[in-house]
Amino acid sequence: MPLLNTLVSYRSLTQPFPDTQTLLSQTRAAAGQVIADSAAADARVSQLAAGLAMLRTEQGAFPQVMHTPRNAAMSLLQTHIAQNAVTENKLESFLLRGLEFVFEGFEVRFSSADWFRWMLSFFTWIEAIDKEPLPSAPAEAAPIDDNFTVALFGDWGTGLYGAPVCAQSIQNEGDYDLLLHLGDVYYSGRDEEVSARFQKFWPNLPDALGRSLNGNHEMYTGGHGYFRELLPGLNQTSSYFAFQNANWTLVALDTAYDQPFDGQTGRVLQPQIDWLRNILAAAGDRKVVLFTHRQPFTLLDNDQGTNLMADLQEFLQGRKIWAWYWGHEHRLLLYEPHPLYGFRGRCVGHGGFPQARPDLGGAPPAPDIGDGWFHLSGTADAPNALILDTANVYIPGFEAEFAPHGYMRLEFRGAELHESVRAAGAANIYDRPLT
Repeated sequence: MPLLNTLVSYRSLTQPFPDTQTLLSQTRAAAGQVIADSAAADARVSQLAAGLAMLRTEQGAFPQVMHTPRNAAMSLLQTHIAQNAVTENKLESFLLRGLEFVFEGFEVRFSSADWFRWMLSFFTWIEAIDKEPLPSAPAEAAPIDDNFTVALFGDWGTGLYGAPVCAQSIQNEGDYDLLLHLGDVYYSGRDEEVSARFQKFWPNLPDALGRSLNGNHEMYTGGHGYFRELLPGLNQTSSYFAFQNANWTLVALDTAYDQPFDGQTGRVLQPQIDWLRNILAAAGDRKVVLFTHRQPFTLLDNDQGTNLMADLQEFLQGRKIWAWYWGHEHRLLLYEPHPLYGFRGRCVGHGGFPQARPDLGGAPPAPDIGDGWFHLSGTADAPNALILDTANVYIPGFEAEFAPHGYMRLEFRGAELHESVRAAGAANIYDRPLT
């Protein structure tokens, strides 16, 4: 049975029990056999209880669509349950039929006796998780051609829905110099998930460089799958790096490595800041484009990137950053220049994770941009933006409920940067120079 199509929902986790309290009581009993300190065992179960509540809210009426909250304990649990269910063949198949696609998936089905046994191994596993060492980046930016094209996609590591379609479209286009993923392999970036949900679908373009940023989901398992499996597969030596030509310096940062177990805000460690300072000093008068997993601000999420903005304050105040692309939020938004720091912000997190469509509150459409584009008014935290909001044809049966999947094409043409927004199937739905 394939790990790829195995979904662990709130419904599948709770179905063997009469109520969630019984589930949590059995979980606490298992935790007590593995974790000697009673308070520590209580804390772990509390983390799972919070994650379970988040999963219930996010799942809503769609248990047969992938969901995972920004909760380390729950993401780890979903990884563990999926792998055990596949190994022991405790799965139930289902089909979702839509107008254009049919999705075959597997929902976990197990007993309360399985649960206790799986919880013993779960706590044994997560209590032993440590953090993979962070390798240093090359001290200098790698040289690239003055004409350089990037395929940019974020939160793509599901292997489901529009993710493989994006990959195939990028492969079919073919003329890319760099394939850049902005991070997140689900549920928690373990080795088996890296193989099944990332490496299996990576576009086959032997002449293009491949790079992937570190996401919060990869770090839930200590980053082992990311640093030991994913990076070597791309011939990538570090989770942060830089490229440079005559006009541009492209800088990718690791904003996920330094996060607490259930931390929600990205940070940049001091050695990386020191490295960035040297890279920007060597950039001279080149325009600097920044790539991160975490966001510096948002109009639709609850993470305003406070820590990240503080960590990079010296570069922002000096207006060193000309444009900034990020993922983490599973949407496509094009922001106006930041009123204080001047950089042009882009959220490109719609590569493959199913995200419920937002309530835009009557936001006006942007017919001059194209169908499906809307204007969002800015706040004290974030500038005005354009958002892409259309149905997702790759989630059969629930197309109208989920935001679209796709990617961006960035063409560095001498001193100019040209942006294209591609639908997952490669249709060009936005095509303009970035000024």
